[in-house]
Amino acid sequence: MKGIAGRYRVAAACVLAGVSMLAHGAQAGTSADELLGDAQRVLEQIDAGRYATVWQQTAPFVRAKYAADAFERGLSQSRNALGTVDHRGWASVTRLTYSHNQAVPDGLYANVDYATWLADGRVVYEKVSFQLGSDGRWYFTGYEPRQSQGVAAQAQVGQK
Repeated sequence: MKGIAGRYRVAAACVLAGVSMLAHGAQAGTSADELLGDAQRVLEQIDAGRYATVWQQTAPFVRAKYAADAFERGLSQSRNALGTVDHRGWASVTRLTYSHNQAVPDGLYANVDYATWLADGRVVYEKVSFQLGSDGRWYFTGYEPRQSQGVAAQAQVGQK
């Protein structure tokens, strides 16, 4: 009896140690689920017109480039051009590493791309972009609605 109970305790300890190592060994920013959750929250805020809240979660280099009112106005115009969203589903999560790029600071970036069905029956595509901060959090960097999956929109958030 002692042997069996002891083996269960050892097995349980091994399982707990393995789970602990996995939890501590995971690097910040590597979870697609984390990105999907962040993108969903940002889209909910954009859909609700809470552009100032999105501004507060934006990467510092974006906030340095655009004034809050211009950012909010650009985001509002981009989102309002779509109309009413019926539903959306994510299509892809892409991570990119930039270094020595003049447009953005060095670091890890990610795009979450959505296929979005509008109330009028059209299907459009939305890309929500992030930068991984030094604190391990994903910071919003951009929102890009477009008519075709592979075509980039001409307008950028914050520009008019």
